[in-house]
Formats: sequence, structure tokens, C-alpha cells
Amino acid sequence: MSNIIEVPIETQGQSSRGSGFMAALVLLTLIGGGAGAGLAKYISDYTEEEVHGRLRQQQSFADTLPFSPSTRLQSLDPLVTNLSSPKEAWIRLQASVLLEDDVDGDVAVMRKKVEDDFLTYLRTLTLSHLEGGIGLQHLKEDLTERARTRTKGQVHEVILESVVIQ
Repeated sequence: MSNIIEVPIETQGQSSRGSGFMAALVLLTLIGGGAGAGLAKYISDYTEEEVHGRLRQQQSFADTLPFSPSTRLQSLDPLVTNLSSPKEAWIRLQASVLLEDDVDGDVAVMRKKVEDDFLTYLRTLTLSHLEGGIGLQHLKEDLTERARTRTKGQVHEVILESVVIQ
């Protein structure tokens, strides 16, 4: 009697199919991992370029400002007065001014002078002067010019925060 083990042919085929499946699975895993790593690298590089581009854009924006970056904002008290025509019309103005960093004298005194000048000017306006977008633009330009004159050029611009006419 011989001790020969007979292996059915079907078992040998299943074993080779299983190892072929495992090889294909490993190959697909490697391809997927490589593609994922490549995509992650591409996204990382793209994001880094985008961030650097925006930082350069922000730096160039600061260069285009019509005033120095050290300019500061000073809020004025709300001004309420009646208009010259019609007498029953009232105006409430909330504004701020952009000041140079090195202001000559006391800021509070300068602010009160500008507020008094604005109040005097607002009393001379009529309702027809303030109608529409052009009226508000003229009001802003006039107030800016008056503030520059009153402060000897220390005010860059007047910013109108709110204008209410009743």
C-alpha cells in the first residue's frame, strides 16, 4: 500500500483562484492608495497656492488705500436739528471721521468743533437738498470739506453712518 494522497483537481483550481483574487485585491488597494495620496498632495498644493495668493492680494489692497494704515476712526455724537425748509422737518445724523494718527491738539476739542460746525450747516439745508442718492453724496462731500477746513486737513473723510429725516 502506498501512502499517496490524492488531491482532487477541483481543490487545486480553487487554491489558484483564491491566490489570484488576493493578488488582484492587493493590486487594487495599492492603486487606490496611490491615487488617494496623489489627490491629497494636489489639494494640499492648490490650497497653499490659494492662501498665498490671497495674502498677496490683501497686502496689495492696503497699498491702494487713499489714506495711511495708521489713520483712526473717531465717532461723533448724534446730531439732531430741524431743517431750514420745511420747518417741521427734522434730521438726525450719525457720523464718524477718519483722523490722521498724529493729531495736533486735543481730539475731544476738535471733535466738538466739527460737531458744532456740522450742526450749523445742517440747519441751513432744505429737504430738497437731501433728496435721493445724489443729495446724500453732496451732503457727505460738503461735510467732509467742512471738517477738513475746520481741522486744517487732519480729517481725511467723513463717514455717514445713518441719516434720518422726519
